[in-house]
Amino acid sequence: QPEEQTAAPDGVSDAQEGGATVPAPVVPDPAAPAPEQSPASLPQAQVAEGASAPAALPLPPPSEAPGEALASAGQVRPPMAPATGEAPQAAVQPTAPMLPAAEGAPEAADLPPVPPLRPEEEALLLPLPEAAAEPPVVAVPADPTPEPGPQPAPVPEGLALGEGVLPSAPPLNAEAEGVVTGRLPRIGDAPVGAEAEPVGADPATLPPRARYARPFDNPAQKPLFAILLQDKGQEGVDRAELAALALPLSIVIDPLSEGAAERAAIWRAGGQEVVMAGTGIPEGAGPGDLEQSFQVLDSRLPEAVAVIDADGTAFQANRALAAQVVPILAEQGRGLVTLDQGLNAADQVARREGLAAAVVFRAIDSDGEASPVVRRYLDRAAFKAAQDGRVIVIGDLRPETVAGVLEWAVEGRASTVALAPLTALLEE
Repeated sequence: QPEEQTAAPDGVSDAQEGGATVPAPVVPDPAAPAPEQSPASLPQAQVAEGASAPAALPLPPPSEAPGEALASAGQVRPPMAPATGEAPQAAVQPTAPMLPAAEGAPEAADLPPVPPLRPEEEALLLPLPEAAAEPPVVAVPADPTPEPGPQPAPVPEGLALGEGVLPSAPPLNAEAEGVVTGRLPRIGDAPVGAEAEPVGADPATLPPRARYARPFDNPAQKPLFAILLQDKGQEGVDRAELAALALPLSIVIDPLSEGAAERAAIWRAGGQEVVMAGTGIPEGAGPGDLEQSFQVLDSRLPEAVAVIDADGTAFQANRALAAQVVPILAEQGRGLVTLDQGLNAADQVARREGLAAAVVFRAIDSDGEASPVVRRYLDRAAFKAAQDGRVIVIGDLRPETVAGVLEWAVEGRASTVALAPLTALLEE
C-alpha cells in the first residue's frame, strides 16, 4: 500500500472515522466527460496500526453491479435518502466509484469455436433448382382396329378325356348323383315313418279308419275342432237333414242298441263318420272274451272308424284291460277315443303301442243345458283349440244341443277354427 492517502471520492465516507456524516456529493455535469482516474487515485482503505494488510478482495460475479460489490465489502456506504418533508431541488445522482483497470469487469469467457457445417446442412442452404419443364404431351389417335389377341392353341384331335384336358364343371344348380335334397319337412306332409297309402288301392283292403273317413282339407291351417254327438235313438231330430249339412259331425252309436245299423246307415249316407261305443264287455273278461266281444261289435257297425269308452267305465280306467283292448283295435284298423278324466290308462297304452288315439276335452250338455249354454261351452272349447291346436267335444243328439251347435256354427267363434271330422284329429 502506498503511504500517501488520497482524498476519498465524493459520496464515500471513510470506514475508519467512526461513522462521521459526509455532506451530500456534488452532482457532476452530465455533459462533461468523466475524468479518467488512475489506479493510484482510487481510494484505499486505511489500515489500522499494527494490523496486517487485508487480503485482496474477491471479485464479484459478473451479474453483480460494482456498487453492490463495494457495499458488500464494507467500503462504500449507500447515500442517504432525502427527507420526505423537503422536496429536492434537483435529482442528485452519486458518481459510482470506478474500479481499477486490473480489477475491472471480467473478460468474456472463451467460447469454443463454431463447428463447421456438415454436408447435409450445407445442402439445405443451397438454392432450390428450378423445376424442369415438362415435355409436351402428344395425343396419339386411337387405333380403330385393335390388334387381335393371341389365340389359344387348338386341341389336337384324338386327345382322349383325361389326357391333359379337364372336364367342364357342372352347373351350380345341378343335383349331385346319389345326394338327396329337399329333406326339410313341409306342412301337410305325411309324418316321418308313416307309410303312404298306395294310389289306386282297392278300398276293400283299407282299414275302416281310412276307408270310411270323411274327406277333409284345412288350407288356412286353423285349429282343428271336432264335434261328437251320441245317437241313442232320440226323437225330434231329422237325422237325414242333419247328415246332409256341410257341417262335419262324428256320430257315436252303441252297436248293441236297437236300430243301430239303420241309424248308422243314415249318417253314412250323408257322408258323416260313425264311432262305435265300446259296450258289452263282461266283467273280468279275459283275452278270449274281449276278442269275441269286439268281433260282435264289428259285425254290427262295420263302418265305424274308431271305438270310444263313452262313460269311461268300460276299459279306460283299467290298465290291464286296456292293454288287451288296444291290440284288438289295432288289428281291426280302428282308432281309440277316450275322455279326459282320471289317469286315462287306455290313452297311455294306445300311444305307447302306436295306435291312433284322441282325447275328448269336455261334454257340452251333460246336465241338459239349453242352447245358449251349449254355445258358451263351444266358445270355451274354441279358445282351448287355439291354445292346443285341436279340441274334441261331445254331446247328445237332442234338439237343444243340435240347435246350440248350429247357431254357434253360424254366429259363434266357429270361424276361428276348422270344423273337422274325428279322423282328422286321430294321432298315432
